[in-house]
Amino acid sequence: MSDLAAPAAALPDSGPTPREGAAWAARAVVAVAWTLGVSAVVLYLLTTSRVGQDALFVFVDASVALVYGAVAGVLLARRWHAVSWLLALASIGGGMAAFGGAYRGTTVTWGWPSLPHVEMWFGWTWVPGTVSLIIVVPWLMRDRALGPWSRVGLALGIVTTGALTVQRAVFPMSDPRPLLGAVVVLGLVTAAAVAWRARHEPAERDHVALGWLTVGVTAMALSFLPLLWYAIPPWTMAVLHLVCQLLFSGAILVVVLRQQLWGIDLAVSRALVAGILTVLLVGAYVIAVLGVQGAVGDTRTSQVAAAVVVVLAAPFLRQWAGRRVGALVYGEALEPHRAVRAMGAGFASDDERALLDVLVAQLAASMRLQSVAVTSGGATVASYGVPSDNVLELPVVHRGQEIGVLVVTAPPGEWLGARTVKAVQDLSDLVAAGLALTLALHEADAARERLTSARLQERKVIRRELHDGLGPWLAGLRLGMQGVRNAVRPNPDLAESLLDSLSAELDQRIADVRSLSHNLLPPAIEQLGLAAALQELAARWEQTGMHVRLRCAPLPALAAPVAAAAYAIASESVTNAAKHSGADTCTVTVDVDERTLRVVCTDDGAGLDPDVREGVGLRAMSERASELGGEVVVGPNGRRGTRVTARVPLEPSVETVIAGGKA
Repeated sequence: MSDLAAPAAALPDSGPTPREGAAWAARAVVAVAWTLGVSAVVLYLLTTSRVGQDALFVFVDASVALVYGAVAGVLLARRWHAVSWLLALASIGGGMAAFGGAYRGTTVTWGWPSLPHVEMWFGWTWVPGTVSLIIVVPWLMRDRALGPWSRVGLALGIVTTGALTVQRAVFPMSDPRPLLGAVVVLGLVTAAAVAWRARHEPAERDHVALGWLTVGVTAMALSFLPLLWYAIPPWTMAVLHLVCQLLFSGAILVVVLRQQLWGIDLAVSRALVAGILTVLLVGAYVIAVLGVQGAVGDTRTSQVAAAVVVVLAAPFLRQWAGRRVGALVYGEALEPHRAVRAMGAGFASDDERALLDVLVAQLAASMRLQSVAVTSGGATVASYGVPSDNVLELPVVHRGQEIGVLVVTAPPGEWLGARTVKAVQDLSDLVAAGLALTLALHEADAARERLTSARLQERKVIRRELHDGLGPWLAGLRLGMQGVRNAVRPNPDLAESLLDSLSAELDQRIADVRSLSHNLLPPAIEQLGLAAALQELAARWEQTGMHVRLRCAPLPALAAPVAAAAYAIASESVTNAAKHSGADTCTVTVDVDERTLRVVCTDDGAGLDPDVREGVGLRAMSERASELGGEVVVGPNGRRGTRVTARVPLEPSVETVIAGGKA
């Protein structure tokens, strides 16, 4: 999307390129506007012998030069755009008008030569820039193509601005009220169009910023009413214009910053504070001069008193403007308790799994951040916004342990000040709580899945034993019983022999069923503990000819999931050694090592075959350990045999217990 589509369609940009800014042009505009504005104020203060409406308009025009000179300089340095040049035109035109009005006094006080053309600046040079701010600039404050009605409004604004400029420059004695009335009407129409955009166009990225622009345009348009209705004192227009500089310049910068129009990245908070401070100081000076002069009637005394007021008020006005701009541009960094309250409300969400997303979005909105992301283990858990280049990474610490990283970015071209960083650090505790809960939920889900998988594997083992072992034997038992029935009369000795064989086979199958049930969960674990259950396991294998040497250190009280997992791993390890190793002896060692239960089974058999795939038994052991946060390692036992080492935490996580209870 071309970010110059809208301006190019209506008002061609000038300059070397439609996309890049120019530092030299920005410096030139600021230098000219500020030189004219400051010179006008100095000349007026040194030469005037009275204070009247001319003085107010000199200060108004000077404030336009200073405020819009700074704004135009900031924008021109980053983008060669029609809006930037119109702001530059307003600043230089205002400076020329102020200088022309102030120069009049030099011919009387110092006898400087009369320069009619310079003195005439006071009457018309402010028109093209100031009027275009109201009825031209708002149409161009967008980065999309103009619609048909917007083109009509822009065209009317350009024609009206040009006509009023020509009238004031060429025919200064003519009545300007018809064109000024058109400016007021078009200004209100323009404000209504901006308000409609903010309300009805979903593509607009920040309705709050457009709301500020609506207020600024409305105030600027209404400030011309004293020139239409002579019953209103003319000085009220000057006062209204001073107030409008505060609203309109701030509105323009807020729209550009918060909507990032035309790809401009700029740090406007200081420029906005400087502009507001300039207007406030000029207003304080004018009010002080008028007040003191009305009280004592002495111009010089009033000027001195006003200067003292400005000096004393400057620090307080600077602090006030800084707080307001900081809240407008950077959100609640200066008052983080508001963000804490808003983020804390997120914990009342019914959807616990969306909690972290809510906290991240609220943090970004409160601190006016470009993006916020939370990562853990190298993966992004929650994110909001599109990151910019200015990145700040903060550790997310929960209960003294770092569990993730909070990554925040400022809007393009902005920086994260010390207060913003401090506020984000304070709010990171809430993010840490949300991340801990989210990770716990993820771990619970993973544990539940692992536990379900382990239970499924166990059921497969039981099904295999029943289907491939007990089922066929029962079928064989039925055939054997039929054989006994057939032989009992003709050959009683054969029948008796068959019954003895069937009885021995039945005893073996009964032992197999008991072994299977004991392997699932032996009663001795619940009654006597893990050590006693392992001793019973070793005794049962002794009856089959497999010698199991048990070395069990004194064990603390074990949680039921830990004891069951350790027993199952030991039982499966001995079973594998008996069936696959070819050895008739194995050693099972159980001890505690740094809050971890360790189970080791070794044999001196044939060892592992590298080509053999992992079977159900090995997979079940691994899953039993991992669902409790442990691990199983199977490897060679020196030069001969196999070694199975399992480590299981003595204190399983809460999520594992919950998952186990739900499974």
